[in-house]
Amino acid sequence: MPRIFLTFAIVLVAVACAAAVAYGTDPRLMARANGLDLIMLGRRWQWPMAAGSLIACVVLIGMVIAGKRTVFWLPALAPVLLLFYQRFMSEPWRRVGVADAPPMVEANRATFLQADDAVIGLTFEEGHYAYPCAALARTPIVLHADGDRRLIVLYSPVAGRAVAAPIDHSIKGRELEVVSMPAGAALILNGRIGQFVNAFTGLTPDGKRPTGFGPPIDTTRTTWAHWRARHPDSRVLATAATGETATPPITWPEPAGGWPAPPSARVALLATTRPLAVRGEDVRPGDVVNVSAGGMNLLLIRDTAGTLHAYDRTVKGDLFPRFERKGILARPEVALADPQTRSLWTIDGRCVDGFAKGERLAAIRVEEDVLWGTLKTFLPATELLATEAVAAGRAVEAKEPEPAKPKPIKPARKPANPR
Repeated sequence: MPRIFLTFAIVLVAVACAAAVAYGTDPRLMARANGLDLIMLGRRWQWPMAAGSLIACVVLIGMVIAGKRTVFWLPALAPVLLLFYQRFMSEPWRRVGVADAPPMVEANRATFLQADDAVIGLTFEEGHYAYPCAALARTPIVLHADGDRRLIVLYSPVAGRAVAAPIDHSIKGRELEVVSMPAGAALILNGRIGQFVNAFTGLTPDGKRPTGFGPPIDTTRTTWAHWRARHPDSRVLATAATGETATPPITWPEPAGGWPAPPSARVALLATTRPLAVRGEDVRPGDVVNVSAGGMNLLLIRDTAGTLHAYDRTVKGDLFPRFERKGILARPEVALADPQTRSLWTIDGRCVDGFAKGERLAAIRVEEDVLWGTLKTFLPATELLATEAVAAGRAVEAKEPEPAKPKPIKPARKPANPR
């Protein structure tokens, strides 16, 4: 009987260690309040657990070869093989890689891109770069150089957000690994120093700048046609965009106070004084919305091309006018008017006529199509602008005053004939 218990214990150790390897970095652990800590712990112990499982398997196989155990114990090790397959081979999203010094081509040679393909665009060292989102889904970590400076792009395919930063030569592509995608954000491990990086925020889990990273670089998610029109001299990532890119299982921890919107909703993130998000469908094409949120007085506009623009409504330091849509046939550049200062404005926030002529509204960075659940999980201070507030701030089109109609001239009364 003791021999049976000993053999059973060896099998149990082999299977338990293999299960820890298979599910220790599973994104579904994020359903727990400390899920991210469990995932990082699972990755740190991954190889010791794998070694423990293999050692237990070798011990049992050796006992069978030595004749101390029957061969019927060997099928008990089948779950170990299945668990290792589950961890390393079964899920396509776990096989994403790193593109270190990938090929980049000129915009006019990027014939593999269609006009409406989504790209991540950025400007680095006065050069413009575009990264097709389909290619980033296969290689969510991209490192390349511009002269003597190096750049890293980290992408979370599910969350739909990319962050970029200059890096020093201590960051090596072969030492980086996508560990998991908790709550839709890629979790990166720098194996040389054992440091984790959240690809959604570009920071470590405790909110610090990663070792070897410089200040963040603004990125823009847009279509290839729109980016190329603005930056025809761009260089484009030319890695393959084919292959399986299955979506990992996604769970989110319940935030304090519950979800103000479904976690699967897509929102636009505004870089206001306090982070602010607005549902994409709340601001429709042609809308002009005046709101006070995120610690600022905001103007939200979605142009006819579907791009959302956000501005600070501060004019001349202490004025906060409300804007309306305005169309003038003789002046096609005019898109907005504010009755308070009687000024006319363009869609890019320039005043071209009126009291505020020469002023320019401060633009606020907008990131569209971001997964709300991921945003709220890793940037919990983010506010969500209520649909009612957007509707209340929506302006109507300002009509040009009609010219006054001339009064009809009454004919002079004929004097009566004297008699």
